[in-house]
This record gives sequence, C-alpha cells and structure tokens, in this order.
Amino acid sequence: MSREPIEFGIAPPLYEPPKSPKWPWVMLLVVVVLVGGALTFGKYVENQLRQTLTHPEGKLTSSEPPVTSEPPVTSEPPATRVVVFEVAGTGTAFNITATVGASVFNQASVPLPWTKTVEVPADAATRPVMLVVVAGADGAEVHGKYEVRTVDGTTVREGKASGPYGVLTITDQ
Repeated sequence: MSREPIEFGIAPPLYEPPKSPKWPWVMLLVVVVLVGGALTFGKYVENQLRQTLTHPEGKLTSSEPPVTSEPPVTSEPPATRVVVFEVAGTGTAFNITATVGASVFNQASVPLPWTKTVEVPADAATRPVMLVVVAGADGAEVHGKYEVRTVDGTTVREGKASGPYGVLTITDQ
C-alpha cells in the first residue's frame, strides 16, 4: 500500500457546467401549436363564413319556420341629421379632429376659420359627436362649436381654448 499525499491525484471539478435552458424549447412548442391551430381553425372559420355568405338561408336548428319582416315601403327619403363643425379664431390651428360615430375627420395646420358639414342618417342618433381643436404654437385663442340639426330641433355645443397648444374638446356625451 502506497501512501500518496492527498494533494496528488485528480482534482474534483470546481463548478458544474450550466444546464442548457429548457424554456426556449417550451416557448417554441407553444408558438408552433398556436400558429398551427390558428391556421387550421382560421381556414375552417373562413370556409364557414363563405358558405354562410353564399347560402344565407343556412340550416335552422328549430322546427319553427323563419320569421321574416319586411320594412314598410315609404316614398319619403330617409331623414338625415346634419352636423356642422365650426372653428373660429386667429392664425392657424395646430390640429382639428371632428368625429361623428366612426367617421373621423382630421386635419393639421388648419387656417382659421374652418367649417365641416357632415350628413348622417337620423336613425344614427346614438352616434357620438366630438370636436377636438389644438391651438397653434402662437397661443392664439380658438373658438369651436358644433351644431346638430335634426327634425326635432337643433343642438349646439360651444367652447374655447387659448394659449400655446391649448386644447378645446367638445362632446355630446
């Protein structure tokens, strides 16, 4: 039996090499499954929509006959409401945004005075109306108003703003 000093021989490892992370592989698998499902299900939904659009009668799930209601025939044109946006002041407005429902009218560097008239169906009375004016850098005062003309009457909302880039917001809500 030989007695070797302890300092000789194979040294134990000083550190364990880091294990490769598994989360990138898991994320890749999740993304592949989601993209594959979206492609597969997307084609299915697209085919169903095309079939519904080309054959609108479709299949009924109940045994009751479909109820159809035809709108009454009228010779009068549909009533409309007119929205008139007006902005007065001196100089130039930095930005003017006027909205009626989903319709947005946006202009930048607008010389004043400015007017915009929009006609919408009268049955769209629930559509919000809004006017936003940003004054120019010169700090001029801007006066804005909008007028909603309907069969029942007129609704007017007014406001003003001043100062460099002063903001005027008028809504019907």
